[in-house]
Amino acid sequence: MVKCFVRLLLILSALRGLLYPGVKILTLEEATTMALRHNPDILLAEKSLEAIRAKKLEIRAWPDPGLVFSQEGLAIGPRAGEQEVTLGVEQVVEFPGKRALRTQAVTSEEEALVAELESLKLIVTADVKKAYFRVAHTRMVMVRMEEILDILKQYQEMASVRFQAGQVSSLDVLRGRLESARVRAELIEARRQYRENLAALSLIIGQPIDESETVTSGLDFEPLEKDLPMLRREVETRPSLRAASFRLEQSGSSLRLAQKSWLPDLAFALYYPSLRTSGWGFSIGVSIPLWRDRWKGQVAQAEASRDAAAATLEARRRRILTLVDAAYADVRAAEERLALFEKTLLREVETMLEIGISQYPYGQIDSLNLFDVYRLYKTTRMEHLDALLAHKIALAELEIAGER
Repeated sequence: MVKCFVRLLLILSALRGLLYPGVKILTLEEATTMALRHNPDILLAEKSLEAIRAKKLEIRAWPDPGLVFSQEGLAIGPRAGEQEVTLGVEQVVEFPGKRALRTQAVTSEEEALVAELESLKLIVTADVKKAYFRVAHTRMVMVRMEEILDILKQYQEMASVRFQAGQVSSLDVLRGRLESARVRAELIEARRQYRENLAALSLIIGQPIDESETVTSGLDFEPLEKDLPMLRREVETRPSLRAASFRLEQSGSSLRLAQKSWLPDLAFALYYPSLRTSGWGFSIGVSIPLWRDRWKGQVAQAEASRDAAAATLEARRRRILTLVDAAYADVRAAEERLALFEKTLLREVETMLEIGISQYPYGQIDSLNLFDVYRLYKTTRMEHLDALLAHKIALAELEIAGER
């Protein structure tokens, strides 16, 4: 009998969108898509990526040429010579390799930002999943409460019949009414929690969610198929690790660029005189890196940045591996708990309640013992929902272990 109630309620819940066309169903995929499109942190990261790509164009560009004007033979002193005006164009050319290293450094920074954006999207996706599963959890709690109210209504009808027949006292009827009132109060709190969880989901996805919207169940038990060695091998593909690797490459390019900073840059110029129109002029100049302290300081800073990037990469790898191990253990513990519920506890409490309800009309069990069975059934069903939510949360945490 209880199984029939459960199946009926689940079928009505699944067909709710068909029975009530005004109710909109929000799927997890839709919520995730909206979050990735409207989340402010993702939008800010995308703008930073656009900025570094614009900087890359700037870095790759040649220095602007200069227009040079000179006049010779100025009338200074009693004797004035022949005056001549020269007009020229000057172009600075960096020592070979400097521009390429600077471009490599910016390219590595761009790739690091791309990987960091992927990491941020993973985090936002996991946050959406956790918020969505909490909404689904409270929704299923409300379904269970309504199911329990139906069971209590059935009990009250049986108790009223037995009371009118003089087989039980009025306490049996009153006990059913009081328990129904308690469950209705819990249902009110569950509805409040449902609205609160919807608001939390709305904040994450960056879009308002109407209270008339509902979610699909999303709490089906899906065991983790990957083992721990496979998960540990996948750590190297984590976007946060790739971002740290690109930061290390960037610091290496910056170090090589700093080491080349003592090499002189070249300056080429082409001049056109005003008097000797056929005597074009040409000049080559070099910079003189005279102050070695500045070069040593640049190299020392670049070496420190490279060593820090290498240490960050190794520390992040160790952190991710440690957190993956812990998250994997949480997932497996949640699965063992769920297996206990689904293989033993749920079936047993449903059977006990069915037997109790079938025996009560014939006086084979009193109301106190029946309510003990009922409360055990109620507690087990709610703990099962909590275990399903804990498993979903653990899976989401495993996906981003060490990324945050």
